[in-house]
Amino acid sequence: MNETNSFLTGKLFPMILHYSVPAAVSLLITAIYNIVDRIFVGNFNGTSALAGLSICFPLSYMMMAFGLTCSAGGSSLFSLFAGKGEQKQMNRTFGNALILVTVFELLLSVLLLVFADPILRIFGVTETAYPYALAYYRIVALGCLFQGLTQVFCDFVRVSGRPVLGMCVTGIGAAANILLDALFVAVWGWGVAGVAWATVIGQMLSAVFGAALVWKNQTQVEIERATFSFDPGLSKKIVSCGFAFWIAQMAMGLISLVYNSQLGSCGGDTAISVYAVVASIMTFVIMPASGISQGIQPIVGNNFGAGKHRRVMAALYQASALSVGLTCVIWLIVLFFPEAILQAFGASEEMLEIGVSGLRTNFCITPVLGFIMLATTFFQSIAKPVPSIVITLLRQILFLIPFLFLFPLLWGINGIFAAQPVSDALAFFLSILLILREKRILYDGEDHLGS
Repeated sequence: MNETNSFLTGKLFPMILHYSVPAAVSLLITAIYNIVDRIFVGNFNGTSALAGLSICFPLSYMMMAFGLTCSAGGSSLFSLFAGKGEQKQMNRTFGNALILVTVFELLLSVLLLVFADPILRIFGVTETAYPYALAYYRIVALGCLFQGLTQVFCDFVRVSGRPVLGMCVTGIGAAANILLDALFVAVWGWGVAGVAWATVIGQMLSAVFGAALVWKNQTQVEIERATFSFDPGLSKKIVSCGFAFWIAQMAMGLISLVYNSQLGSCGGDTAISVYAVVASIMTFVIMPASGISQGIQPIVGNNFGAGKHRRVMAALYQASALSVGLTCVIWLIVLFFPEAILQAFGASEEMLEIGVSGLRTNFCITPVLGFIMLATTFFQSIAKPVPSIVITLLRQILFLIPFLFLFPLLWGINGIFAAQPVSDALAFFLSILLILREKRILYDGEDHLGS
């Protein structure tokens, strides 16, 4: 259990960097290949094809929702059990997370394929974008299981003290995706179908590599028959701890529907294509924050399990400073160079007209996302999912969706892009209040234990 001892006694900031940098790089690679998908389609297949990919944004969010529920929930409990030195519970947590993600993702694939046409209609597909969206949708829906397995393997490798190998799990698939994009789209001219096949093949490679690491004892998981014994109680805890991520991803899918509907009614395929760029860049901007959130998860979980609450809070403070600082750098690039970013996606004059102000408005307070994401991960890491669920639910649904309908009435199409930053500001203040409340509880509990 050398990894556990390191979590409990090592210097915090170097440890945060050690775990956060590979996680951030892994997410950054994933963001880059998602952006590369859209760059290839935008430049080789035009605005309607790019709109077709944008229409399918909710699909990727749905796939990730079930995978993250199992991977984040399972790895959080895994870290807590590691802090307590409970190896059998660690093993069973992995096994149950793997069972859950397999069942969830297979069921999702079946539902998506059976109801493809009505789901795309719900997504708000336009007639011109429909053939592109359908071609992409049908192929990507086949990859649900591989997406989920990749997330589970990556998270369990990372919280086992192997962050660089965790990065490689997603990195291998992402690198393959980028290379295959160039081959399938630019060379062979497969269009959106080529992008979809590149995505699925990349996910398959990642899942196979992740499985090899676990079965070759590169993690703290000890594979035995009891590892894969289904435990309803433990599975319920896994889903509970990861439920905030399910809400976040499903909410993002729902929000994509609202964005596509609102933007489509205001500006057609051009406006929807601008949202494709905004969503891609937003993913890229928050990668450092996401990586740091993932990086502190095993540190917080192990120390909380060992009762070291002041060390838990110290990790959160140092990670917050790092997260906000790094996010600011990318945020400034977006604010000062929106034209160059849009042009990289093959933006037309109409896209530039909407997109420049849209990007600047949407990203105006992005650095606060660093703290919001850390707050959500913090509560999930100490097995207190309710505050995480509250923050996510309010930010992504109860605040944002009403704003998406109200603000366009006041400010037109730019009001749609203003909804997210206003929602983020409210969630930021809520996160501060909940963290301060939890700090008092943790410190009081530690003081009582010490007396």
